[in-house]
Amino acid sequence: MIENRLVPNIDILSDFSRTMPIDEFSQKGFGVSSMKDAPGNDFKTVLSGLVSDLNNDIAKPDQLLNQQMTGNSEVDIHDVMAAMSKAELGISLATQITSKVVNAYNTVMNISI
Repeated sequence: MIENRLVPNIDILSDFSRTMPIDEFSQKGFGVSSMKDAPGNDFKTVLSGLVSDLNNDIAKPDQLLNQQMTGNSEVDIHDVMAAMSKAELGISLATQITSKVVNAYNTVMNISI
């Protein structure tokens, strides 16, 4: 018998009802393409927003772990592990993007005129 506290808090039927068709998803303008058309979004604002989101993703596992250790019944270890994986993926992506930007900058600076 599996104890209720070990089962992740997932309601599969509600997840299916929230999904939208691909064409509706693309019409709403989600993703990077929506950032370029938004008025007033310069590079600095977009970059600072992405860094802020990454910072929140990095802090989330610690918050969830503290809640789980203090006995909050709504947070289970699976949520903590999922948050840790998301933070690890975000850090890896940020590191790769940073190295690509630095390489592009070095390439541009080495172009002779």
